[in-house]
Amino acid sequence: MRVTINLDLPPAERWLFYKSDPAFAEFKTDAIYYLGKFVPKVLLPLLTKLVSTLHSTFYPDYAEEMVGIAKGLDMNLGEVVLINLIYQLEGIANGCELKNTTGLCPPKNGPSLCSGFVANGQGSDDLVWQGRNLDWNLDARLLKYVLQVEYQKNNATLFTGLQIAGMVGTLHGVKKGAFSVQVNARDDGGNVLVNLFEQILVGGKEPTHHMRKALEEATDFKSGEAMLSVGHLANQAYFIMAGANHGEGAVLTRGRTNLIDAWHLYETPAKDTKGINKQPDWFRLQTNYDHWTPAPSYDDRRTPGVTHGSQFCKSGVDMDCVLKVMTTWPTKNFHTDITSVMCPKTGYISTTVWSPSLSSSVAGTIVV
Repeated sequence: MRVTINLDLPPAERWLFYKSDPAFAEFKTDAIYYLGKFVPKVLLPLLTKLVSTLHSTFYPDYAEEMVGIAKGLDMNLGEVVLINLIYQLEGIANGCELKNTTGLCPPKNGPSLCSGFVANGQGSDDLVWQGRNLDWNLDARLLKYVLQVEYQKNNATLFTGLQIAGMVGTLHGVKKGAFSVQVNARDDGGNVLVNLFEQILVGGKEPTHHMRKALEEATDFKSGEAMLSVGHLANQAYFIMAGANHGEGAVLTRGRTNLIDAWHLYETPAKDTKGINKQPDWFRLQTNYDHWTPAPSYDDRRTPGVTHGSQFCKSGVDMDCVLKVMTTWPTKNFHTDITSVMCPKTGYISTTVWSPSLSSSVAGTIVV
């Protein structure tokens, strides 16, 4: 579903269109069903405190946007805050009762899935492309509210972001002539309670909010990388980036308070001194594990993904080869909800939502 957000409006007014758009008439019912199913009651006192400190916990303009979203969707502010913490809550919906990608996962480890692929052709004029899979097991009731949002200023598109209705942060996005970026969970996204306390007590920012802020304010790949390399996050995360110019691409490994590693295209990895994760210098494939450590046997999407990248894109990097990498098993797997392909040079983005039917296990596709 495509929507446009006018950043020239006051933040509290930007999302009020929800109220009159029939496409969102059932959103409140569907979202409350999802939250009621997956959010533990023990989190509710913390949520109350988060709402009371909304403007200091979140970026102030995004806090105001959440106030407007609550009005537009006829929801209370606490429910909207929970939707904006969905990244923190992702582990709640995943568990080992679900099939994993390459083997059975240990009892204490559920799937922690997302894949990113950044590739640059060998020629100096070749474009940099980015493929992104969001593997989330998101309930079909929410998948129908996946939004491709054109954020505009002065009647021109500033950047395009992909998110779920009710969110103000972006799960991935592209800024024409500058960069594209996605966020992947690191360390299973962290412990839910620790993340929320971090958010409340010491001002850690929600990673999708931090990423949107970079898309809004950074003007090129280097400034985007600089913004995403700093700042206090509520979650450990990977930011995977592609740039508009030849050779611009990187995997940023973030702790909550610091940059742990930056792994660029055409760069020898500083941390992988044992050659654990050998990849051609013209692409970077990143899942949910530090690139200098072995991927676990129960979720090794890395090894076949690197093989597929080398095989499918060896004759040239373009939209088709990147899409083929992203839609080949196990990069695309039981948990894949969304696949996007982006090109920052042109601002191109194409998104497919792999939407299971509410009444059957047969998957359908929705092209955004």
